[in-house]
Amino acid sequence: MPALTSGSARVLRHRAHPQDALHTEIDNPLDLLAGHQLLPDAARSVPEPACSCHHPLCPTGAAHRPVATRVFLVERHPVVSAGLRSVLAGAADLAVVGSSADPAHAVRSVHRSRPDLVLLGRSASLDRDLAAIAALRRPDGAPDARVLLLRRAETTTEASRVLMAGGSGCFPLDLPPERIVDAVRLVAAGGTLFLPAPVPVRPQAVAPVELPLDQTGLTDREREVLAQLALGLSNAEIGRRLALAEATVKKHLTQAMRKTGQSDRLRAALYAVRHGLAG
Repeated sequence: MPALTSGSARVLRHRAHPQDALHTEIDNPLDLLAGHQLLPDAARSVPEPACSCHHPLCPTGAAHRPVATRVFLVERHPVVSAGLRSVLAGAADLAVVGSSADPAHAVRSVHRSRPDLVLLGRSASLDRDLAAIAALRRPDGAPDARVLLLRRAETTTEASRVLMAGGSGCFPLDLPPERIVDAVRLVAAGGTLFLPAPVPVRPQAVAPVELPLDQTGLTDREREVLAQLALGLSNAEIGRRLALAEATVKKHLTQAMRKTGQSDRLRAALYAVRHGLAG
């Protein structure tokens, strides 16, 4: 399996694990975002935190147990919170050190308990969740903790907003329990994770800004030509109505199109209609 990048506070070892193989998110479009890691195949190995002393000669085994990752739950629904506790209780290397039903009240609690990772339940809107992430990461909260949001990031735009707010990823609660455990382990180890893979959003072309009529610098004659154009008249017909040579009409129309930022006769005619030149 690809090596997982360890966080600054943890060194990782790997051990075999009997869980069923997990589907690796190889198509995750956030691979290019800083810190994104793939979910490991649990049948091959899962990360295990080393002892907190980090000494290379530190003994291992039953006589010297590794320090568990400290997890804090922020979930307003008691049944969901109890379910998460039950899932995490099955992992010896994860320990729930506290919980809160209100993100606002959780800030003080996480500051006291100093968790390694916060599982944040979803609210009614992503904006509220992003505000909660930012609050939890404040100096009076748990600035060093990683935050996993328990909701689906529908698009890469939403995923980017989560990262910018200080989060380390998202996943919905409909994942299998063993996959939730492995996702928590991966993010606690320093990775970022978005499951399922968000849909890439292609940037939309920005429509050109249209100048107001009084800022275009159109002359009276150019306005008259545009008004006649909006009626569907040809250059020759406009010339007869305004007693102008056809070449002069063409000159005025070219100038009017340049000043209004319109690339052809149809767009120029529609501009004239939108701005009331057609009467």
